[in-house]
Amino acid sequence: MKKHVVSVAAVLLWGSCLLGSAYADGEVKSLKEFLYWDNGKVRQCTIYSAQTGKMKAKVYCGIGGSIERVEKFDERGNMLEEALYDSNGRLKPGIDGWAAMRWRYSGSQVMLQVSYDEFGKPIERKFYSESGKLVMRIYRDDDTVNPYVNAAMYMMLGSGNIGYYDPHETFDEVTRVMAE
Repeated sequence: MKKHVVSVAAVLLWGSCLLGSAYADGEVKSLKEFLYWDNGKVRQCTIYSAQTGKMKAKVYCGIGGSIERVEKFDERGNMLEEALYDSNGRLKPGIDGWAAMRWRYSGSQVMLQVSYDEFGKPIERKFYSESGKLVMRIYRDDDTVNPYVNAAMYMMLGSGNIGYYDPHETFDEVTRVMAE
């Protein structure tokens, strides 16, 4: 019964967010859905695009209310980014050693996956062919990688070759959107 009450409350709150987020000119600013811990703190916030209604991000919070994990998605539902945070809003490594990860796609096929440390520096880069096979893996401290191969991969992927993760950008953006 308690889960049902929480679900009904979440739906009602989500509906009020839809109504309350419209500007005077009728433009919807943001669509959000919240789930709460028993103590009233936000447990999860799902953010939807006002233009398409598709999910843009999921934010997971600890029992104290601090943001612990953020996931961002594209219009196709592909995960673009995942980041883990400590209670002070700084990136923190998870059990696999990475603090943030980004993906780039061609359609629904992953072309590039980059994992980052808590300072936003790449730990590992994985490059995939159009058929989805792993074609190259580069580690942060790998000095045996041929620079010509790196240049060829950059030419293939263009701006999809992401070299640095701003540890504050996503956290600040999500905190702002949740507060709206």
